[in-house]
Amino acid sequence: MKKLAAQSHFAFTNSLQPVRRIWLQAVSQILADSGLSTSLASALILTARCGEDGIRQSVLTEDVGVNPGAMVRILDQAEQASLLIRRDMPNNRKSKMIFVLPAGKVLASKMETTIAGLRAEMLADIPPEEIDAATRLLRLFETRANHFLQKKPAQR
Repeated sequence: MKKLAAQSHFAFTNSLQPVRRIWLQAVSQILADSGLSTSLASALILTARCGEDGIRQSVLTEDVGVNPGAMVRILDQAEQASLLIRRDMPNNRKSKMIFVLPAGKVLASKMETTIAGLRAEMLADIPPEEIDAATRLLRLFETRANHFLQKKPAQR
């Protein structure tokens, strides 16, 4: 039984990265007509989801999965295209908040609709209970990995 569990654990963790990579490739393909890079499209969508509150540049950088220098270039492009804008944080001029501009809202909404269509197509014949169970498992795994990372080395 332990050998089967170990094989299942291995298969599960080994599937995480390939699934994420192929999903991002599929999304990139359907968003190619937008003319935006995948990173810029991600930054735009994530910022638009935050609404009027905006998002801290450091959080956006982490969520998009790029290094800080790359995020600066992405935001330069977004500002030149009038999609996003950076503003100093009121109590911390070193930190920036990112906000979506009207043209960015329109484009992000179109991209969200396109992605939702792809998502619906990919998951159409899978029962909602299975999707919910898979989502719970992934979130639990994420939580446990985060707890592991937050422990001090001596506690591990």
